Amino acid sequence: MTPELITAAALLAPGAILGPVCLAGHRRARRRDAIEAAVCAAYRPGPPDEAPEPPPKGRMKGKPQTTPARLAQVIDFPANRRNAA
Repeated sequence: MTPELITAAALLAPGAILGPVCLAGHRRARRRDAIEAAVCAAYRPGPPDEAPEPPPKGRMKGKPQTTPARLAQVIDFPANRRNAA
């Protein structure tokens, strides 16, 4: 084989392998974009909803807060640490 054929094969092989994969991805993206455009074009907003009622005036009573549960006893590390000296 001549060096020119080896060079041509080395330069064209990645394009021959990846070209169809990239073209298939572009085709799928175009189809998806066309579907999304059709969905957006077909959208028709419905009648506006009625306005929600305003919140009541004054303070609202909530649930009373409970005291948190008692936590586990914590070890005092400096007092119980072994002396390495």
